Amino acid sequence: MDYVHRGFESRSLRIIYMYLIKNILFLITFSIIISEDIDTLIVTKYEVDSEAILIPDYGKGELDFEIEFLNKKRKFFLYTNIGYLIEQNSMMINVSPIFNYKNFKFKMNIDYLFDSNPINYNNNWKNTYDFLERIEYLKLFLFENKLNISFGEIENLSFGPGYLVSNYNNSFKSPNIRNIGLELNYRNSNNSVTHDFFISSLRDLSNNGGLMGNRITILYSKSFPLRLGLGHIIDFNQLSLYDDNIPDVKRKISAFELDLNFPLLNNFDEKIFLFGELSAIDFPEKRYYKRVDDSEFTNDKKSRNGIWGVAFPGIKYINSFIEFDITLNYNSAIYAPFYFNSTYDFEKIRYREYNILENEILYQDEAELLSLFSTSDSTVFIPKDMYGMINESENTYPTYGFSSAFKFKFNKDNQIHLSYSYFKNISEIDDSFYNSVALNYEMNKKLIFFPTKLEIYLSKNFFKIKESYQNNENLIYGLNLNMLLYKSISLEGELKHTFYDINFDGKIDLVPYVNIGLNYKY
Repeated sequence: MDYVHRGFESRSLRIIYMYLIKNILFLITFSIIISEDIDTLIVTKYEVDSEAILIPDYGKGELDFEIEFLNKKRKFFLYTNIGYLIEQNSMMINVSPIFNYKNFKFKMNIDYLFDSNPINYNNNWKNTYDFLERIEYLKLFLFENKLNISFGEIENLSFGPGYLVSNYNNSFKSPNIRNIGLELNYRNSNNSVTHDFFISSLRDLSNNGGLMGNRITILYSKSFPLRLGLGHIIDFNQLSLYDDNIPDVKRKISAFELDLNFPLLNNFDEKIFLFGELSAIDFPEKRYYKRVDDSEFTNDKKSRNGIWGVAFPGIKYINSFIEFDITLNYNSAIYAPFYFNSTYDFEKIRYREYNILENEILYQDEAELLSLFSTSDSTVFIPKDMYGMINESENTYPTYGFSSAFKFKFNKDNQIHLSYSYFKNISEIDDSFYNSVALNYEMNKKLIFFPTKLEIYLSKNFFKIKESYQNNENLIYGLNLNMLLYKSISLEGELKHTFYDINFDGKIDLVPYVNIGLNYKY
């Protein structure tokens, strides 16, 4: 029996690696063939540049502030950090070699916590992945930056306008859970064709799980600069991290997005774009939900095999100091926008106390579906899109609303980014509405006499106002501080509060990470 199980795992692993190799080969082949054809057939070669395309790079990160090292041009640095973790009441040491040379960048965090039994700190050095997952970034820029390859942390990854994949991060659970991801980005010679590919975790992939995504965009022509994008994302097994708890259950979901972007105005200091996105998620099983709108039980139960949402039309305005966009939205029942967001890794599976037989006594189909993910009569490992079945907070009616974002640059070293979304049920019986909010502030300036980098962030997705003060997995907030005290010595601090069930008791826990220490850069 073990031999058969190992054989099945081996075959599954080979299938995943074949899928990965196929995507990489497709990227190379597609790039070589299409880039030449598109260059000659759709747009004139080398005539389309970034100014002509006018399409904002949604995947580009925020300002990357760096404190210069005494104005010295060096290729190799060594950071040594001695910190104190408040919640662990323990000392931590971290040595980070950093190497920057032309088209190669590398940073690794070799850390150790002086605690024999850390609560939420991965102190392991047991296998190859424990070593690789200390890599913060390893980046290669090839063929004049047409092909970029990056291993390590994935931060703020979005597909198109971000109605499906929005600011995904694979590092918010660190240092409790570490990940090494992979990103490939290709641009042809005139940027008329792009291809983006990512894997959230190489360890998860080896265990038949993890996220994998592709997105291809094509510019129609220089004279009519409409860019169309098509994306696909798959979670091979949402329960891959819980094999020890629920070993015989797997759940794979696939999602798709189609987006467009078109420039309406291009002045010297002003730009306006029209954009939109259609997103859809396909479930592996029929998904049930209850819409109680009268005293009869016969018509309460509804079902879907998939969900979808539309963000269109959207308008984006950009000038030297301000970026602002607003989009109208319409969503099917039980569709939560920004499904793959910054907190996806926290909420893709939740462990909850829930008596299925008692609560679903009138709904046999729902009881059978939930029982697939149950380990006892009173507990369940429930996927993200099913969580509304047990907490009565999902949108069982279609919703409409808007999404907006505002970024203001005070100057080249200070900026603030706010976003807010509003979705309301289309129903005369249930007038509930849902919100998503995010805040990010970045500063790089002198405080008193010390050059200082400061970042403050907060994010909470798709919640009701009455739930806004409840601890929930879709809430993250924190700050990062780096203050240069004297030459190569700096004060560093990090506060990060995340929320998820870390001890499998069915309750949401505040998982804090508070680290303050001194850093020496050599």
